[in-house]
Amino acid sequence: MIKAVFFDLDNTLCDSDTAWSIATRETFQLLRKHEPDVSVEAITEAWTTVHQQLFQQLNAGKGSMAELRDSRFQCLFQELGLPQGTITEELNDFLSSRYLTSLHLYDDVSVLEALHAYHVGIATNGAHDDHTDSQFSKVQRLGLSKRIQSLTISDEVGVRKPNIKVFTVACERAGVLPREALFVGDSIENDIVGANRVGMTSVLIDRKSDRPIPETGDERPDYVVLNLHDVLSCLEHKPD
Repeated sequence: MIKAVFFDLDNTLCDSDTAWSIATRETFQLLRKHEPDVSVEAITEAWTTVHQQLFQQLNAGKGSMAELRDSRFQCLFQELGLPQGTITEELNDFLSSRYLTSLHLYDDVSVLEALHAYHVGIATNGAHDDHTDSQFSKVQRLGLSKRIQSLTISDEVGVRKPNIKVFTVACERAGVLPREALFVGDSIENDIVGANRVGMTSVLIDRKSDRPIPETGDERPDYVVLNLHDVLSCLEHKPD
């Protein structure tokens, strides 16, 4: 019997991709005001390289998301061969603030109101501190803290999804066993694999319906939905 429903945060409950696109575009424009000789193309290429390197370190367990966040512009300026100074802090603060203010919940998050019979929680990768660009700040800014009973963030746990510890901690906080929980997320690699490995019921939200769905192994979701309201059907069809 399902007693708890957990959600990923980014691109599951809120449109993070759009907000990130807006924030990076405007931040690059601000950078060019200080460094007009550097093209947007050069900045974008260096930014992609830096992020790939930082996330490789993060996924290898070398550092936290908060540390990655605080070092991204120093690494960018180094990649571009630019002198570092207070401008890197200004850019990081601008990006963080613009990202947060650009975030919006998806309309179908209203489904949370229909889950009053369940423990509702969020389990997400990201920073846990009170910085503007942290998962904790996002949850507060979006008004989600009043609509959930628990919040589990990877930096706090010390590992990232799909590590099963994130899912185990979420279940422990809800006072349920993994088999008594359902997890909804947009990432096959992080959400579905982790939920399956720990024994949760896994639900992939595929809003664009534009990707192949694995049919075997840990990557195979128990259910695939196009919007969050369809999660209710998953709960109805889940046998006790």
